Amino acid sequence: MIKIFTLKNFVEFTSEQIILFGLLPNYNSLKIEPHNYNFKGESRYKNVIEKCKQLFEYVNDIAKSDIVILPYKFKSFYDPIAKQLYQECIKYNKDLYIFYNDDNDKPILPDVNNIKIYRTSLNKSIKHKNELALPAFSPDYFNNYMKNPKLSIGYCGHKVHGRDYYLNILLNSGLSTNFILRDGFWAPGIDKLQARKDYIKNIQDNLFTFCYRGAGNFSYRFYDVMMMGRIPILIKTDSVYPFEDKYDLNSIGIVLDELDIKNKNLDLIEIINQYYEKNKDNLENIQKQNREIWEKYYSCCGFLENII
Repeated sequence: MIKIFTLKNFVEFTSEQIILFGLLPNYNSLKIEPHNYNFKGESRYKNVIEKCKQLFEYVNDIAKSDIVILPYKFKSFYDPIAKQLYQECIKYNKDLYIFYNDDNDKPILPDVNNIKIYRTSLNKSIKHKNELALPAFSPDYFNNYMKNPKLSIGYCGHKVHGRDYYLNILLNSGLSTNFILRDGFWAPGIDKLQARKDYIKNIQDNLFTFCYRGAGNFSYRFYDVMMMGRIPILIKTDSVYPFEDKYDLNSIGIVLDELDIKNKNLDLIEIINQYYEKNKDNLENIQKQNREIWEKYYSCCGFLENII
């Protein structure tokens, strides 16, 4: 078991701190919004406490620990508690682990060997060696795989942050599209649980879903498509993906670099058609592979297994 030290009085039990959930006796003290349960009534943190207790031991003496965890979302390197823990890590030759779910994609820490930061939003070209990708966690809504699916492209969300360029291409392509376009982030004016149901059903009902960055350089939608066992049309924007050295990202679907699309004048619609025709007899296996990647690397418990 990995021995973890943290400042227990300061722990905030949020999605980015799931590695500390083993400190909890049960899930009753977690505040979980209704849209962060799946339709079976299971939260996105299902089995996380049990997984933490299996993998980690929480010690009260930093000298006896293997790693040290910042107990809440990173604020600043000059935050007094972060500084205190960092200085203790130097003293005892320990690594300080930080978890940061945020749209900010700029380097926020010095590139030093004894700090590791897992963060949702990163730019590969400027990231430091000690910056690693953190998945965006959602409840598990998986239902089934599509058998002999037709070529259909789904999208439920708003059009900002550069998405409208691609959405317009897809809408005018003649391909079968199933788009629900919202007026802003988190479907303003619509009940959040209903918005979540619409969003998940849209992924489930379509073989492909268009995935592109939001305000941060990452996409919740990408992780949710993988969770649902569907196939992303993923436009990379200098992006970083969790544990991507463990699997072939290009095998998950239509994966294109935005710079290649614009600099090489790639025909997105032709690429989609060719992919569908080439993989017609293998689409169910690709769906199953994507679901397996989500379970193994992007789910809460999968992430905890791999961080070891």
